[in-house]
Amino acid sequence: MSSAVAVPRLAASLILLRDGADSTEVMMVERTGSASFAAGKFVFPGGAVDAADATLATGNAADATLRVTAIRETYEECGLLLAEPEPEAVAPAADFQTLLRKGGFALATDRLVPFAHWITPPHLPKRFDTHFFLARGPSRQAAAADLREVMSAAWLRPSAVVAAAEACELNLMFATYMNLRWLARYNTVTAALAAARERPIVTVVPEPSDSPEGRLFRIPEAAAYGETAVLENRFRRA
Repeated sequence: MSSAVAVPRLAASLILLRDGADSTEVMMVERTGSASFAAGKFVFPGGAVDAADATLATGNAADATLRVTAIRETYEECGLLLAEPEPEAVAPAADFQTLLRKGGFALATDRLVPFAHWITPPHLPKRFDTHFFLARGPSRQAAAADLREVMSAAWLRPSAVVAAAEACELNLMFATYMNLRWLARYNTVTAALAAARERPIVTVVPEPSDSPEGRLFRIPEAAAYGETAVLENRFRRA
């Protein structure tokens, strides 16, 4: 008798970019080894939608709550807050809504560009229905890992993270790997954001299969990643 397929939990992730000395840099966080999901992996800040996120959503966008989730999770994990007026530094706060009220901040949800939509494959026991957003990172804030969910937070070149994963120096999730490969095409934040606005958003549910070279994941060609079949050993250590 087959076991029930887990229902994906709605989630959002924020891919923050900045112009580095040589190329675009992206904010990456390293999940702790004890994390309940993606333990020890390098990911973009993000997490599951919280019931309170809907109370902070404004405007008529269908994804308004997801945008709030992406910004809140990023603040909670690495201390960066996309808000207006843009703060120079944001003190830790136990309650996100209290932080916004006391600081007089309005979430800059309009800066987020919808970028991708991935759903964890059905064979896994813990699944997420994740919407990825792209945005220019705040210019006057320093990132700081929360040391609970993530153990480090740093601005890194997408191509460098991809190379490190392919050299078996770190572990990535499949969606993270493919999104980094896409970002590595662009040398400026302006170019990446412009391309993202023209990018088709196709729901990706990776389909695993076995091959002589190892486990393979297939994704739709319409998702516009330039590849439709990727070996797991390219982005994840054994």
